[in-house]
Amino acid sequence: MSDRIKEFLDEQVKKYETSDFIINDPVQFPHKFSDKLDQEISGLISSCLAYGKREKIIEDVEIIHKIMNYKPAEFVRNFDFKKDFKNFINFKHRYTAGNDVAILIHLIGIALQQYDSLEHIFLSGYSDTDKNIKPALTNFVSILKSYFPDDEKNLSGVNYLLPSPEKGSACKRLNLFLKWMIRTGPVDLNIWKKIPPSKLIIPLDTHVARLSRKLNLVCRNADDWKTAEEITENLKQFDSSDPVKYDFAIFGLGITGNANLLKDYLEL
Repeated sequence: MSDRIKEFLDEQVKKYETSDFIINDPVQFPHKFSDKLDQEISGLISSCLAYGKREKIIEDVEIIHKIMNYKPAEFVRNFDFKKDFKNFINFKHRYTAGNDVAILIHLIGIALQQYDSLEHIFLSGYSDTDKNIKPALTNFVSILKSYFPDDEKNLSGVNYLLPSPEKGSACKRLNLFLKWMIRTGPVDLNIWKKIPPSKLIIPLDTHVARLSRKLNLVCRNADDWKTAEEITENLKQFDSSDPVKYDFAIFGLGITGNANLLKDYLEL
């Protein structure tokens, strides 16, 4: 049965992992840039807001890029929170207020003064001996949050944008960002070369969780970090070097409502 599932999922990866996927996905934003730092910053901001309907995500992330004048690195490096937060006063994306985005940009800008790139921040907590990217991601989030503005009282909005696996969160959007940065194309950008795709954890959302349970890739009911790890580990039986590539298959089947194709396929 596992061979049949692998064959089915491999077919779905080929179907969904194409350049056409980019057009209707927030990954389109980092693809707009050729400079690595622009890609990193655009990718982090875009992935942090990747919740809700895809059309609304793209609409709102586009607004942020317009505010940044389509120069993410320059904008973030020159960002003065006390003076420039007003640019985001009228912004709103579901649970995320403009001030939350302004704080995120502030955190990135301050961190870059020390680390030069988001990749360097991430690598500061990474070891080749780690089972997966959990320790590095925990460190990455911790470093960014350490620059939280002293005069800001409410951290809840930033905690939502920058959850930590240490707290048990599945960190779907941050794992999405890491997938974009590390995996090869055509959809993912592969600009971080020092971390193998085998260390990645699948971005776990409701579609992925539901279909993974139908595929018996996970037994747990909670949609948390442990569940994301379990799914990823089980996907390694299909591809140990790049298990997260199956996110395209599972996510694609979930959002298109074609999950019943699996049942039909296995009954052939």
